Amino acid sequence: MSLLRARPGHLLLSSIRSRILVIALLPAMLTEFGMAAYFTRQAFAAAEDNLHARADDAARHLTLTLPQALASGDGALAYALLEAEAGDSRKTFAVVTDAHGQVLARTGPPPQAAATNAYYVRASEIRSPTAALLGRVEVGVPSAAISALKRDTLIHAALLMLGALLLTGVLAWRLSNRLAGQLRHVGKVVARLASNDPTVRTQLPPQGEVGALAAGVNDMAEALQAHRGQLERRIREATADLASKRDMAERANQAKSRFFAAASHDLRQPLHALSLFVAALKERNHQPETRLLIDNIEASTGVMELLFNALLDISRLDAGAIEPRRVHFPLQKMLTDLRHQFGAVASEKQLQLRFRPCNITLYSDPLLIERILVNLIANAIRYTDDGGLLVACRRRGRMARISVIDTGRGIPPDLQESVFHEFVQLHNPARDRSKGLGLGLAIVSRLGRLLGHRVDLRSHPGRGSVFSIDLPLGDTRLIQAPAPISAAGQIPADALVLLVDDENAILRGMAELFDNWNIDLVTAHSADEAMQWLDSLGRVPDVIVSDYRLPGDADGIAVIGRLRLKYGQAIPAILVTGDTAPDTIQRIGQAGFPLLHKPLRPAKLRALLTHLIQQARTPAVG
Repeated sequence: MSLLRARPGHLLLSSIRSRILVIALLPAMLTEFGMAAYFTRQAFAAAEDNLHARADDAARHLTLTLPQALASGDGALAYALLEAEAGDSRKTFAVVTDAHGQVLARTGPPPQAAATNAYYVRASEIRSPTAALLGRVEVGVPSAAISALKRDTLIHAALLMLGALLLTGVLAWRLSNRLAGQLRHVGKVVARLASNDPTVRTQLPPQGEVGALAAGVNDMAEALQAHRGQLERRIREATADLASKRDMAERANQAKSRFFAAASHDLRQPLHALSLFVAALKERNHQPETRLLIDNIEASTGVMELLFNALLDISRLDAGAIEPRRVHFPLQKMLTDLRHQFGAVASEKQLQLRFRPCNITLYSDPLLIERILVNLIANAIRYTDDGGLLVACRRRGRMARISVIDTGRGIPPDLQESVFHEFVQLHNPARDRSKGLGLGLAIVSRLGRLLGHRVDLRSHPGRGSVFSIDLPLGDTRLIQAPAPISAAGQIPADALVLLVDDENAILRGMAELFDNWNIDLVTAHSADEAMQWLDSLGRVPDVIVSDYRLPGDADGIAVIGRLRLKYGQAIPAILVTGDTAPDTIQRIGQAGFPLLHKPLRPAKLRALLTHLIQQARTPAVG
């Protein structure tokens, strides 16, 4: 498989085909050349031997027939014997000389032809029976026949070699094509296996080396298919297990959310009543000794309110009830406000708090960005024992990075991710509530994701931490001037507020508070009781303040709806709840009512009441 991937298929098959052709043709060509050379040489030797034998036979025959003619000096007889032996005079010549070298008879070409290489000449002595030398005879056989034979033999050998090479090439080409086709088929199967198709198989017989290769590919494909089936089964099992664990985690998270919502609601109820009584008591009591105790009680309830608000922020973020409102705003004003907010806190711990000036414009939600920086600075002050902290910013292309740098205790690398989870506090094993609930960085992480801004942490134990957030730069020309703050109005003396709540302590506390404000208040446990009181008074309330959770199936939204339907007016309404469940916050937000969470601050309630009543009584313009 690696070989087929390493080189293109057509190049590999061409190489195999050319190698097969070379392997087939080169030995055949060498063998045929050797055989042709051998047999041609043999043919040449045989032809020469035949030529020599002809000349020798003619010379030996004349040696036997010429002694009588030489002994008698009969030249005519000698000539007749030469003619008879020469046969074709154009191809053979013969010369007979006596003992003195005188020519007695001649036949064939002239004597000078014998000097050329066109004839093979054989000479022999002629002796009498008594061994006396009578003369000499020379016989010449033409060698042109040998040359023609050599030429014909070479032509025939070349033709034979060409035919053999052609036949060998055709056979090798067919063999290479067959082998290349089989390899091409195996290559396609391997390519389909590589493209995640384990069902493909080769269709070649298992004989031979290529067949063994094809069988091995099929075995590999079956193993891959079986392994893939096992992996798919394991993935299905793991997916089902993960889905089950995810469902369990979601149910646990929902149970946790319901628990915190229920616990928050149940704890907020008495805290809400307590804050109302404290506010009413503070309005009535002006003795210095008692005032100090009331202030301490109010401070304690304020700390508890901050803790509950942190839980509320987490619930609102999880419910998706917070929608960013991005605008172009200057950063320096926010840094100045933060310096005033945290200056006294840092001085109390003898820490140096510095803000580096940064005259840049950002594009984001300024309220949420300020909430992120508040949590980061508060966290840095809380876990810094000496030294101080620096809030700085710098440009990074089209972005700006705001960093909160402290000289605190630092965070180990293996715990840096967990500090952004809920209720994680590394340096608070005793769970001192004055150090918070461990929700500040969880809120920072959620707000960063909501805004799409990256939150980064770099920390070294014993050397401090750097929390940074990256924000897009804004346009100074698009900064909107803040709306002028109007002076707080007064609730009209004839205003009537309806309060619906099922907690007697809360009803009593609100009654005391409204009595101090000199505002008429009707309290009721349900919508029916509220309508009875209103009918007896013969008045329609200016504002309805209702708890969200009420006995039975009714809730504050339904109560407001019934009262509006009865009186045929869109009476302004406020919902108050201690429930922090995400679905509850989402449902109230969809209903469109102002929402206050218990324990509520009396000043905030009064400001909202004033706004709603004045808005309802102001005639529409136009």
